[in-house]
Amino acid sequence: MNEVETKDVGTTDLSAYMMKVIEELRRDRKPPAVHIYTCTLRSFIRFSDNGEEECSMPMQEVFTPGRLKEYEQWMLLRKLTQNTISTYMRTLRAVYNRWMPPGTAEHNPRLFDDVYTGVVSQTKRALTARQMEQLLEADLSGLSPQQQAVLAYFLLMFLLRGMPFIDLAHLRRQDLQGQYLVYLRHKTQKPMRVKLSPEALRLLRGLGQKTNSSSPYLLPILDTEIQDGWEQYLSYQIALRNFNRTLKQAVKRMLPGVPVSSYTARHTWATLAYHMGQSIGIISQSLGHSSIRVTETYLKPFENERIDEVN
Repeated sequence: MNEVETKDVGTTDLSAYMMKVIEELRRDRKPPAVHIYTCTLRSFIRFSDNGEEECSMPMQEVFTPGRLKEYEQWMLLRKLTQNTISTYMRTLRAVYNRWMPPGTAEHNPRLFDDVYTGVVSQTKRALTARQMEQLLEADLSGLSPQQQAVLAYFLLMFLLRGMPFIDLAHLRRQDLQGQYLVYLRHKTQKPMRVKLSPEALRLLRGLGQKTNSSSPYLLPILDTEIQDGWEQYLSYQIALRNFNRTLKQAVKRMLPGVPVSSYTARHTWATLAYHMGQSIGIISQSLGHSSIRVTETYLKPFENERIDEVN
């Protein structure tokens, strides 16, 4: 990535500087980073009591322990989650390190010591084996066609070893090879080869029949291929929001009071495999994680449940 101009450190404006960074990220086709940097900048502009994107925010005034603490308190008063606060602070820290690289005379390595930059571990909700059976065996006649399709996607993700929604949405026609799905994980680019159970193959073929013949995708989640990285990112985010909203509506009828999201299928598969005694190595390989360490972090909340059972 190209370095942003760092001259005139005493007069550089945060908004102008971050917009340069955002443009670089956009050119480098990194939509998630563009989104995070844009949200951070907008949040800090609101904190600065100025709705104009061109408001004056000299970086030598922004990057002081006192100003950063004020920003943290402002977010706490607005009941932002700890993880959201941490995301914004870590983004500002990345901007500061670009502007004032570590090791230079002006860099303050302890600037962010008094604000929260950690990550709160959030226990992911997983369905029980019985609840998953209820969904697999449910009578869908009372659901709308859209709700039926979304529930089918959810069940398919579970049957495909907890496949994340982003991988399901980006499956291509050539990825279906007989009784196998052969594809690259969207997040890690790790090659995956999943054998399809009869139930998964039936769902996949049924859903695939609704895909536009001109679409390169296997399923009709993303109708057309968009070349622009930012537009592609926005298209996927819209599809994800629609999926989660419709999924909650569909499951509400069958499992009242049980929260679900696109990640529930993945966490349910991992949790059931874990409680069945499968090794973390097998679970890690099945989920397509980049390392066993990622899987250990992923399953850490469930270790307490096992301890309680032993007790």
